[in-house]
Amino acid sequence: MTDDERKMVEQLGNVWNAFLALPDQHPQDQHEMLHAIHMAQRIVMARPALREMQASGQ
Repeated sequence: MTDDERKMVEQLGNVWNAFLALPDQHPQDQHEMLHAIHMAQRIVMARPALREMQASGQ
């Protein structure tokens, strides 16, 4: 994982913390936001595996 990718994953965690500080609007907001952040983190964290596969010709 590159430094920039690591920073992005950490920044997404910071977004979650900032979201929790907002007033509640809807009962599902936290669940949906957490899911969205985890999806984004997974995409970023998959990049090293994709690079490895491309480097090995797969």
